[in-house]
Amino acid sequence: MSVPKPANFVPASRWTTHRVTQPAAATIGTRDDGTPRVAPGVYLLTRDASPQFAKPITVRVIRERTDRHTYDGWTWIEAYQLDARGDATDRRELFVRPDGMRPVRTPPATPGPARRVAARAAR
Repeated sequence: MSVPKPANFVPASRWTTHRVTQPAAATIGTRDDGTPRVAPGVYLLTRDASPQFAKPITVRVIRERTDRHTYDGWTWIEAYQLDARGDATDRRELFVRPDGMRPVRTPPATPGPARRVAARAAR
């Protein structure tokens, strides 16, 4: 006479000793809900990113806050708000739609005037 198996029985061959991970394609550029991840860089935020940006601003994204749960299609970012010259004026945490953020091409930094090093006096 055989012993009946419980309803939640799993054969030994199904148990794994290694950690199960998600496929790489799902973690490269999108979250599980399909929302694109935000890479660090310079972006123009307009009303497409959030209704709060009636007047567009330029930001340099430091990182995306993945520790907060949000609505599908939205995310929290930490960023520096930039002025017209590209200098950071304020650090902000913003709630935005990643698909509405427009990447901005920044020109390469030009070297400033050469600095003269004062000659040291002989000791």
